[in-house]
Amino acid sequence: MRLQLITVSLIFSALTLSLNVSAQDGETSEIRSLMESVAALIQAGDLDPLGEIYAPGKGIHIIEGAGVNHGWEDYRDHHLRPEMEALSNIEYRYFAIEPQVRGDLAYTSFRYELAADTEQGPIAVEGRGTAILERMEGKWRIVHSHTSGRKKESAAQPH
Repeated sequence: MRLQLITVSLIFSALTLSLNVSAQDGETSEIRSLMESVAALIQAGDLDPLGEIYAPGKGIHIIEGAGVNHGWEDYRDHHLRPEMEALSNIEYRYFAIEPQVRGDLAYTSFRYELAADTEQGPIAVEGRGTAILERMEGKWRIVHSHTSGRKKESAAQPH
């Protein structure tokens, strides 16, 4: 009888762990897709939907290199929109996105690449980023992001 109780307990524990892992896998996939859509929307110049991805309020920090914007509107109006107007033929992507979920908070590291044309000529940048997300009313929203990049090395140069 004791062996049966232990066996049932182990099976229940394994099923519970499996359900938790499965739920987290779904959440990490959702966050990965959300982050990919951020880059795709920026590449397309479609900034309005990003207002639903970034959380509202000035307490949200978007840091790029040494610059910081406070809130989505500040970032959109004083950084992203002017930058988009100065660039053409934009290719922008996030990859190697590695979300970690902790209840209603999540964080992810990622890599990014940017290629575009400017009046001074083409640019190519590679970088890394971190985003912190919070589940608000059932939706993941970015509450903090930080990216840092550098000029992309040509394939001919050693790393």
